[in-house]
This record gives sequence, structure tokens and C-alpha cells, in this order.
Amino acid sequence: MLPLAAAMMITLLALCWFCFPAKHLNYQSSDKAPSWRPKLVWSCLAFYLVFLTALELKQELWGLALIALGFLLLARAVIINVDWTLLLVFMAMFIDVHLLIQLPVLQHALNGVGQLSAGGLWLTSIGLSQFISNVPATILLLNYVQPSTLLAWAVNVGGFGLLPGSLANLIALRMAGDRRIWWRFHVYSLPMLLWAALVGYGLLQL
Repeated sequence: MLPLAAAMMITLLALCWFCFPAKHLNYQSSDKAPSWRPKLVWSCLAFYLVFLTALELKQELWGLALIALGFLLLARAVIINVDWTLLLVFMAMFIDVHLLIQLPVLQHALNGVGQLSAGGLWLTSIGLSQFISNVPATILLLNYVQPSTLLAWAVNVGGFGLLPGSLANLIALRMAGDRRIWWRFHVYSLPMLLWAALVGYGLLQL
């Protein structure tokens, strides 16, 4: 992954150098700096351990209940300020992938994925990521192909391009708070997808 990451980082730096003017950045922040709350920090770390333990014991609902109760007692503002709509989008995408895998028509269509050439799997992984995001695409494809460097690189490249390519795109663009940026985003992301696909596949052949 390092060669691909290095190539994309160099590309990103060059793109920023030539496409954006040199000027001071104005950071948007509240007048009052957030206070350090060690009790909340250590509590969150403890909740994380509870979460991991619950997953290992396959007691996810009990773990969720304990964490929710903990936040209600210690920091209700955390629950109130969570971006629930974004979380629902994430949940819906993963649930949709699970349901799609069970469709006979889709199963029949994807049975041939394991027989694809390296180039075919490369393009399929990138293309699928554009519509259902790269992490769900990885989960779906791993039902039909073995884990490989090619698959890992392809779904990472698939994070470029269309907005759904990576769920991180949704997070970043929502933070921007400017609807116009959603269109401007694709002016850069689509050429980057093409460039990353070509460079990435070329590096794999070395």
C-alpha cells in the first residue's frame, strides 16, 4: 500500500500547489476553547474496551446498552450532538450490502467475479466502490474473491471519484457547510480517480 499512498500523496501536494492560491487559512472555531475533561476521556476509553469485549462475546446489544447508559450518566451532550443522520446512512449502506448479497440475481451475476482477470477485478472493485462505497464493496467482494493486494489497492482507489466512493467524503463535505462544494468536489475527484486507477495498476505491474 505504501507505493500507492506515496504516489497519491505526491499527486495531492502537486494539485494543491497548482490549483489553490497561497493565502492564510481562516479556521472556524468557537470563541471559547473546549475545556479538557479527563473524566470524559478516560470514560470513553473504558467504553471502547466495553465495546470490543461485547463484540468478542457476541453481546453487541448489551454492550450498546451499557455504553448508552454510561453516556447518559456522564455526558448527555455527547448523545445529543452525535450526527445521527450520518450514522443512519452508514448503517443503511451496510444493511443494504448484506441484503443485496442474498439476492439470487446478484449472486448469479457476482459468481463470475472470481474468474475475472487482474484488470477485470481492478475495474470491478473501483466501479462498485463508486456506488456503494469502498468499504461495503470490499465486504461484498470478499464473498467471491480471496483477499489480495490488488483488491486492497483497488477499493482504496475507489475512494476517489463519485461522492459515495468513500464514506469519509460525506463526513468532510458535511463539515464544510457549503452546498456548492459538493459540485466542486467532483471537478477534482473524478480526474483523481482516473489518475489513481492508472498509476495504481501500473505500480502493481512492477
